[in-house]
Amino acid sequence: MEQLFGQLSLIIHIIAGASTLIAGPIAIFYNFKNVKNHRLAGKVFFYAMLVVVVTSWMGYVKRPDQVFFQFLLGIAMIVLAGTLRGVRAIQFMKNKSRPGGLDFGYTLLLGLFGMWMSGKAFWHFEQGTMIAFPILFAVFGGSALADTIKNLRLFLHPERVERMTWYRLHVSTMLGAFTASTTAFTVNAATFLPWYLQWFGPTLLIVPLQFYFGRKLKRQQKPAAAAQAA
Repeated sequence: MEQLFGQLSLIIHIIAGASTLIAGPIAIFYNFKNVKNHRLAGKVFFYAMLVVVVTSWMGYVKRPDQVFFQFLLGIAMIVLAGTLRGVRAIQFMKNKSRPGGLDFGYTLLLGLFGMWMSGKAFWHFEQGTMIAFPILFAVFGGSALADTIKNLRLFLHPERVERMTWYRLHVSTMLGAFTASTTAFTVNAATFLPWYLQWFGPTLLIVPLQFYFGRKLKRQQKPAAAAQAA
């Protein structure tokens, strides 16, 4: 029975992960083209990602001593906090609401797992684990800690945050979550690629998109700010 449950959990995890890989690019493509399609694809991405997070946690509970499942757990928790922040950022932009307990809760979770992954980076380096793992633990752990600080600065003083800043945060956060999800997929499934492309390929491909959208949103933000000042 336990084996059957494990196989079912794995199948659900694969289906949900594949759904994020399909819905993510669709949402990115329609970001500035069609709001309705972007929102629909974004919802599929969000709920599929929640399933991925739950099934990743279940995999870790069964194999807590294996570095791969430790990495997947850390990525899953970072992605969970990221997708929640992405969704909430849009709500702050539209409703002008203030961050609440949920926002500080997932920020705390993000910080804890950032420290956990950073600690794992040092531990695995000392243990002589394949060098890709310490590097990835350090990169994603450091990124999680930086995002924790960023969240606290925004959430403690939301009155200082411009409307378009929330939108830029939504875009950058969801792209970051997609990067992490894609990394987990390539590491797990794209074994035909060289190890460095499995681990770092998604980041090299998606980070330029983050810069592109960031510059585009900044260009849109300047006329909006000038109009408000006038």
